[in-house]
Amino acid sequence: MKKILIGFVAIGLLTFVGCEIEEDLQQVGTPYQSSDTTDSSETSSDDGTSDDSSIQYGEGVTDIDGNTYKSVIIGEQEWMAENLRTSKYSDGASIPNVTVNTEWEDLTTGAWSHYDNDNQYEATYGKLYNWYSVNTGRLAPEGWHVPTDAEWTVLTDYLEANGHEETEGTALKARSSWRGDPWDASQDDISGSGNGSDYYGWNGLPGGQRQDGGYFSFSWSEGGYWWSSLEFSEGSAWSRSLSNFSDSVSRGYSVKSYGFSVRCLRD
Repeated sequence: MKKILIGFVAIGLLTFVGCEIEEDLQQVGTPYQSSDTTDSSETSSDDGTSDDSSIQYGEGVTDIDGNTYKSVIIGEQEWMAENLRTSKYSDGASIPNVTVNTEWEDLTTGAWSHYDNDNQYEATYGKLYNWYSVNTGRLAPEGWHVPTDAEWTVLTDYLEANGHEETEGTALKARSSWRGDPWDASQDDISGSGNGSDYYGWNGLPGGQRQDGGYFSFSWSEGGYWWSSLEFSEGSAWSRSLSNFSDSVSRGYSVKSYGFSVRCLRD
């Protein structure tokens, strides 16, 4: 499997993945190579959706706010099948909701926001958290944790070994909500051609991101970004992303003050 390392360190507001991201890819290693194939191990029903027989549901979990989450078992891991929505740490302490761009930019402590500071996105896409909230070790519900970089790799390695080599992202992406490839003239923005198979029920959604300047970029319908708990450097931490124009899962390091979605893993 190609390991794609990209640093999400672009400055300024980008509407979708564009030239600046392409430059970052070229600087750090092998650019993403798109694939138009669908995994051959997937079966389809009459309505064109994949067969749910590959999905193994876990016990689920409830966070300290009372939000309930489905969970799925993939290999030896049990993952939340939804993005985190809590407004409190597991010890009951509140996580600040920071909406002002300049305040977000200056943070070195935990905070969350909705995409575009609009709570309509929460029910489906969850909240966006900076890495400082992850680093407290108290963001996940009791008995769960934010995955390490190595635990993310366990997931993608399992997908690769079980029929999804170079289409790991397609296997994780939800079957709806993803826009088409912006670089393909045959696909309009709402074609849904960026959708995945959601083969294991992980339900990866394009929740967008908030950059270190507080600006929102990579539209909620074009990219999904998730933190790991592992620091990369003084100013950045490891993360994973899914894209509407990629079949893969991208591994990268991102500025700690970015706002990303969070998935949790059972201890």
